[in-house]
Amino acid sequence: MGVELSANHKAYILQKYPKLKELIHCVREFREVYEKKSIPLYLFIERYKNSDLKEISQFANGLGKDIEAVNNSVASELSNGFVEETNSKLKMVKRTMYGRCYKTLLAARLMYTKFE
Repeated sequence: MGVELSANHKAYILQKYPKLKELIHCVREFREVYEKKSIPLYLFIERYKNSDLKEISQFANGLGKDIEAVNNSVASELSNGFVEETNSKLKMVKRTMYGRCYKTLLAARLMYTKFE
């Protein structure tokens, strides 16, 4: 939207919704885990797994359950994002064309979306 809240508005919102402060802090720390790698992932999980906010604790516990994969995504510069993007496009095209055509038209439609 491009509208910046004033300091007074931010203070009012944080006063009215005190749990929002913990959420903002959690999001900032999680970004630091990925971007700056200044906080080890296991410390982030330990800090938030018993949070008063149910959603944050569920998130931290979910990270803990799949710690190896998450840690690899934090540590590695490699990504499979381009593969996931292609898979998502293929699934979307397949859903929109379900029952309307044969494989040749589906393949042509997929090639067309690749160049869009």
